[in-house]
Amino acid sequence: LEEEILVQGVIDLYYIDANDNLVLVDYKTDYVEQEIELVNKYSKQLEFYQKALELALDKKVAKKCIYSVYLGKEIEIN
Repeated sequence: LEEEILVQGVIDLYYIDANDNLVLVDYKTDYVEQEIELVNKYSKQLEFYQKALELALDKKVAKKCIYSVYLGKEIEIN
């Protein structure tokens, strides 16, 4: 039996780079000491955003990442 699940959220940023790759970025302001904390907490959320973008744009997401405002860096999610 397949059931539908509603997930509500807002994609912070996506763009198509110079090489025609779709890139998904999510900004986070959490106070963390290590990148892995953000990866563990938000990777599932980015998977949902990835699926939504791919369905809406009929294009595969080539790169997804979190930008940590606190750490001042981009963290790529694989």
